[in-house]
Parts: sequence; structure tokens; C-alpha cells
Amino acid sequence: MIIIIIVVVVLSVTFFVVYLSLRRQNNAVMDEMNRLSQLLREKELRLRAHEIVNPCMLNYLIVLLFAVVWGQGRAQTVIGTVGMMNVPTADMRPAGTFDGGASIIQKELLYQKSYYTYLYYIDFTPFSWLELTLRETLLKTHKSNSNPRIGFYQQDRSTSIRLRPLKEGKYWPAVVIAANDIYSDHGGSNYACFYGVFSKHFPIASIGTIEATAGLAIKRKSDLFYNDIELDYRKKGNPTYNGVMGGLSFAPAFSPNMRIMGEYDTDGFNIGASALLLRHLNMTCFTREFKGFNATISYQYTIPY
Repeated sequence: MIIIIIVVVVLSVTFFVVYLSLRRQNNAVMDEMNRLSQLLREKELRLRAHEIVNPCMLNYLIVLLFAVVWGQGRAQTVIGTVGMMNVPTADMRPAGTFDGGASIIQKELLYQKSYYTYLYYIDFTPFSWLELTLRETLLKTHKSNSNPRIGFYQQDRSTSIRLRPLKEGKYWPAVVIAANDIYSDHGGSNYACFYGVFSKHFPIASIGTIEATAGLAIKRKSDLFYNDIELDYRKKGNPTYNGVMGGLSFAPAFSPNMRIMGEYDTDGFNIGASALLLRHLNMTCFTREFKGFNATISYQYTIPY
């Protein structure tokens, strides 16, 4: 009898141990299955996200491409007038066009060549042969005579007027004569000069259009500046434009409002590109001899007369 009881107890304990072991293994298997299911769900979600995001990105790129291809407008220089990057051209916007924008300018483009600065402007073309521009360039100076702190505490207010006496024809270029800062009550500006420029377009069938521009800028005499952050007093300096300038731009046939440009602006060489987006947003990016970065963004709108 005792032996039977011992055998029953041993079998019961063995059964209980086996049951606990099987249950533990079952729990481990269930945990592993749950983990695998979670991984599968995450992968499925990622695949769905890619399926959603990729078409959205593709649609966005298509819309952006069509906006560039079908937009209408002309690029502007970094100081706001019609042109390439830092060289004006003899092109003109349609009559009734307003253009307002802002630029970041690398130090090599300004006469003091000591710091990056910023510029904002408004431009209006009342007639197809006349363009008017007003701009403000931020200047670094000491805050006051008693406070030596340096910052953008002054602005160089400057204007431009451009006249086109000759429109481009089949055998001759367009011609523009212009003046930056005819008058300044503070003595001068970075851009003060008189200049003349001519431009001609050369279409290349099914490839695109090349525009060639050349001109001459003559600085105003005895221009004075009040933006020397080291000496902080009026000093003589050379304006940005003084001498021979010119350049080439290429607009591909598939997108005539995208341009790749190279130029010499009387003081150095620039290379960059521009594009018109969504019919009204103009963007230009370029570099002066790969020493820095310049960018202009503007919004333009033409009031039909």
C-alpha cells in the first residue's frame, strides 16, 4: 500500500512538473508569436507609409516642375533690378509689374568685404521702357558714439532708375541706360554709379536660349560711406559697380524660366541659377568665386493695363 502511495505521489509530482514546463514553453511561444506579429504590423505600416508618401512626393515634384516650366517672368539681380545675378541686363518686365523681395549678400560683393549683409527692395515697371527700384541694405556699425557694440544699426538707402531707349530686334540688341543713386542725402552708397548695358538673345532650336549681356559702369566721384565698423567714420570707398561687366545665361527649352548663369560684375566672377515658381515666386542663388553664398527671393505680380 505504501509503495502504491509513493508511486502515485511521484507520478503526480512528475505530471505537475511537466505541466508547469509545458505551460512555460507555451507562454514563451505565445510571446514570440506576439513579437513577430508586432514586427509584421510595423513592416506593413512602413510599406503603407512608403506607398502613400512616395506618390505624394512624386505629385509635389510634378507640380513644382510644371510651376517652373509654365511660369512667366524675368529674373532680378541681387539688388532688385532686372538682370542675372549681380549684373543688370537690358531686359524689362512687362508694364505694370511690381516686384518685392529680399537678398542675403556675401561679403565679397560689397566694397568693405568684411561681413555678410541683407537687403530688401521694391521694384516697379510702370512702362515697358522704364524701371524704378528702391532698396535698403543693412550696415554694421557701432550702436552709438558712446556704445561700441557692433550690429546692423544703419541702412544704406539706395535707388535705381533704368531707361530702355532701344528694344531688342532681330538684328540688334536691347539697350538700357541707368543710374544707381542719382541723389543721396548721406553722401553715397555701395551701388552708386551710372551704367549702360546691352543684351541679345540667341535661340537654339529644341535646346534653349542663350542671352549675352555686356556693359560699362562708371562710379560716382567722391562717394562717401558711413559703415566702417573699425573706424566708424565717413571714408572714401569704391562702389560695387565700376568698370566693364557682362555675362551669359542659358534657359533650357523644356523650362524657359530656369536659367544657368555666369558673369563678371566689374569686381569678380559669379556663377549660379534662377527659377520662377508658381508664376510669381522668383528665386536666385549664386556664389562669388566659391567664397560664399548669395540668394534672392521675390514675389512679382503684373497688373494688366
